[in-house]
Amino acid sequence: MSRTSLSARVLAPAAAVLAMAAPAVADQSKSVTATGTGTAKVVAKNRHSESSIEKAVDAARKAAIPQALDEAHEYALLYARAAGLKLGSVIDVSDASGQTNGFYGPYGVGFYGSFGPNQYCGIAPQPVFKVVRGKRKIVGTKRVHRCFVPPSVTTTLTVTYSAT
Repeated sequence: MSRTSLSARVLAPAAAVLAMAAPAVADQSKSVTATGTGTAKVVAKNRHSESSIEKAVDAARKAAIPQALDEAHEYALLYARAAGLKLGSVIDVSDASGQTNGFYGPYGVGFYGSFGPNQYCGIAPQPVFKVVRGKRKIVGTKRVHRCFVPPSVTTTLTVTYSAT
């Protein structure tokens, strides 16, 4: 037997097997990824307690998860239909908690409180007013303990689904 005929007889079946397996591998790698957002109101039992506010923020964050998953699923269905695919099961879920929720102000940015990461109570300056010649004027400031409760918390999830 010649060398070329032996390699042709061995490699031809292997190439045929790989050619048949390639579409199956490509089908498994199809996926649809969508991002959903959920928002929940923060309701603190004690608006003057750091621990109470932290618990309320954590509870609101957890309450927003189902909303975020539902919204991501809705978008994934739309994307799959538009691409001519059928949506399968969830492959991956990731939390985009490093992003801010777009709220800037006395409540902080994202998951940060007014006084630092997850700190909602602290010492803040308060203006001292005095009426001078019939007009109210700021004559100084004093330091007072304040707590700021964020009005809501936003959770953003990115969900990847298998698709066929």
